[in-house]
Amino acid sequence: MKNYFLAAIFLTIMGFASCIKPPEYPIEPRIEFVSVTKTNFNEITNDVSFTVTIYFEDGDGDLGGTIDDSVNLFWEDSRVPGVQSPFKIPFIELQGNHKAISGNIYATKTTGCINPGVETDSFTYKIHIIDRAGHESNIIELPAMTVVCD
Repeated sequence: MKNYFLAAIFLTIMGFASCIKPPEYPIEPRIEFVSVTKTNFNEITNDVSFTVTIYFEDGDGDLGGTIDDSVNLFWEDSRVPGVQSPFKIPFIELQGNHKAISGNIYATKTTGCINPGVETDSFTYKIHIIDRAGHESNIIELPAMTVVCD
């Protein structure tokens, strides 16, 4: 009798577990801004580094590079429109049988003054990612930043 009771509990738990649906995301990656460690910098004291946290979702789980020189996250500085700085997201292993993935990306960057003769430089960054299939994400914009130059 005890064995039947344990078997019934086990089957009930397995039944509930099989009802849990994995998340469903589109195959194009989606990103959203979470946080940035700072927005004010000082080039004179070499205080020019920051880390941004970006939440991502990808329906087919093909985010991150498999080749050492592949890049898949791109920064665009508002002071230099159209020019993108590359960043490499590491390969993300799929967990279990489901391809959909989500999580946080932590990207560190240094910045500085690029306009000669100004005391302070103000700017923003736009960021987007591309998965291994070439699907591009939406574009996010970081909060306004300022760097002391002279």
